[in-house]
Order: sequence, then structure tokens, then C-alpha cells
Amino acid sequence: MDITIEATYESGVFKPLAPLTNIKDHERVRIIVQPLDIVEEQARYRIKGDPVVAREIAESADCSLFGE
Repeated sequence: MDITIEATYESGVFKPLAPLTNIKDHERVRIIVQPLDIVEEQARYRIKGDPVVAREIAESADCSLFGE
């Protein structure tokens, strides 16, 4: 299960901006840090489209990873 949160970094510790109810105390996790200014910059270049059409394209024979 992947989740995305926003946090602040303070005195060597990441502090979530909202409670994380699905993670237990002392549970080990992997954190990938992306400064929000970079994430917001990348979002400007995303193509917005209909998710149904995107699925149809991804599942079409032309896009098959197996050459079917």
C-alpha cells in the first residue's frame, strides 16, 4: 500500500501535517522525498485526460507489453 503525505522537516525529523492512522508506531517505511516546488513544477506538464480512454489505450493491442 502506497500513501502520499505532506510533511515538514524540522531538527532532523519529518513531521506529517496530518495523522497517519494506517501506520503503526515503530513500523519501518521507505520515504522518497520530493520537495513540493519540484512536484508542483512537474504537475504543470501532466496530460489530463479521461481515465476510461487512458485504460482503453493501455489495454489495446498496440500498447501491449507482450506483443499480443
